[in-house]
Amino acid sequence: MTQDLQRRLERLWGLERRHLKPDLAGTRSLMEGLGHPETRFDSVHVAGTNGKGSVCALVERVLRAAGRRTGLYTSPHLVEFRERIRVDGRWAEEADLEAGLDAIAALPHAAERTFFEVATALAFAHFARERVEWAVVEVGLGGRLDCTNVLVPAVCAITNVGLDHTELLGATHEAIAAEKAGILKPGVPAVSGVEHDGAAAVVARRAAEVGAPLAAARDVAHVEVAQQGEWGTRLAVECAPWGSFQLQLGLRGAHQRENARTALAVLARLAERGLSLPLDSLREGFARARWPGRLEPCPGEPRLWWDGAHNLEGVRRLCQAWTDDLGLEPPAAIVFAAGRDKDAAGMLARLRALAPEAELYATGMTGARSFAPEELVALAGEAGIAASPEASVERAVRRSLERPARGRVLLCGSLFAVGEAMAAFGGAPGEVV
Repeated sequence: MTQDLQRRLERLWGLERRHLKPDLAGTRSLMEGLGHPETRFDSVHVAGTNGKGSVCALVERVLRAAGRRTGLYTSPHLVEFRERIRVDGRWAEEADLEAGLDAIAALPHAAERTFFEVATALAFAHFARERVEWAVVEVGLGGRLDCTNVLVPAVCAITNVGLDHTELLGATHEAIAAEKAGILKPGVPAVSGVEHDGAAAVVARRAAEVGAPLAAARDVAHVEVAQQGEWGTRLAVECAPWGSFQLQLGLRGAHQRENARTALAVLARLAERGLSLPLDSLREGFARARWPGRLEPCPGEPRLWWDGAHNLEGVRRLCQAWTDDLGLEPPAAIVFAAGRDKDAAGMLARLRALAPEAELYATGMTGARSFAPEELVALAGEAGIAASPEASVERAVRRSLERPARGRVLLCGSLFAVGEAMAAFGGAPGEVV
């Protein structure tokens, strides 16, 4: 990435949480100034606490396999900003992003806009210029007030709801579900993968209020895990209009059943609209879908596994997948980092149950609002875990790999930490996914 583009993005990154407003006026003003690029492609809009990225990756890859020109907008990135904005799986060229930022900077009041407002405008304008047919768009935070909510999509989806970002979204499943259900729109078909009863009721009530035809994913697609291991997951599926069939995923863990079910329900809704989605495109898309940084080994250091689980529910799913689904021995060492807005103590307690004998290395992250290593050591001590502080993710990982005892090393607690490890050890998503 050129130094000029990097500097411009770093300046924007400093505005990440500036001007949190009770409306979408800033994003809408950018869309208007750019000629409403968000209206020049069809879209699928996905919110949720856990699993929304996997659902986006699956849906986009199937649409691509079906011959559609696709856009994919996700956050955060792991190593490089361009990972967030992809057309047919390929990230945006630097020159295109530079031109896009120039166009945005020329708009009235552009200097007042936040990082996410500019990033979203940059993505939608890029999709419009590239003549994307279908964009799959992941909500960044919440839903109701998220910058992406300027879309009027073909289908909305809400994955499972958990307790995360509670300082912004509310302290209960129901409150968080209400924020995520804010993406539902009149007449737009919607899919709910929400498992929590109270949260599911909130989503259903909101759908009825706005007139959004809602289907529970479990009622649309029946999905069972047929086989799984370190290689991925095989699913047995029954879903109209395709009937009974099997799907192979490279994504690991039984929790991918829920994500696959939601993705299939979204695709079924699109098929109902008349979009041609042959069964072969489902098979190819699911088999080739990637969602880097989630429960996978480092390509250059196979003893190192990482997972971007960054809340208590995510860590619970990680631990269950590690032992029950993949059948792995408990990790010999754990490297842990966490944002200051996360339940670090709860995550550490769950990791201790996974691997009570593991050596724990607590670390911070560069440029992130993270717990200091010493703070995590103290929290680990309260959970009965002896931990060693390390100033950087890279140093913590290297130290864990240098231990005399063999065995796997697990890095988790933050996607930003996974990104730092990828930059140091390889495995970044790269130009094409």
